[in-house]
Amino acid sequence: MNGFIFLLHLLFVSLHPFHSSVGECIYNEKEHVWEISIRLFQDDFEVGMSAFTGSPFKLKDSEQVKDQIEQYTRQHIGVQVNQKLTTPYRFLGWEPVGDVVWIYLEIPSSQDLRGVYLENSLLSESFPDQTNLWQVARGTTKKSYLFQKSKWVQPLD
Repeated sequence: MNGFIFLLHLLFVSLHPFHSSVGECIYNEKEHVWEISIRLFQDDFEVGMSAFTGSPFKLKDSEQVKDQIEQYTRQHIGVQVNQKLTTPYRFLGWEPVGDVVWIYLEIPSSQDLRGVYLENSLLSESFPDQTNLWQVARGTTKKSYLFQKSKWVQPLD
């Protein structure tokens, strides 16, 4: 009986009622770079990565996993300038922290991001209810964006 209760506990702990990520893009005045960090639920991320790689995916510290995460990120995080999709950012890496995964990127530019279109469709192919909240901050100016079904690409203002 204790095994059954433990199994139920694991099942309910691993499920959460919504699917979301939270990202922030903060301008570092000293380095002249936009620093980006994205937080995703680890279990959701592994589901998305399994679909992306075509085989069961588990997070582990290896070059292959890092390369796969970078490829996946570049497919779902994009920047559009003058109606052309580009990925001018640098993929810095990822790290697991508890039950979440952090992905780190940076855009080496001192220019304002106003007028740039951003794509954030992380995990959209795995979860129809996926939402991705993104906050852009430069100095005291902050603006939040909600990426969701039919709104995966949005202009930053």
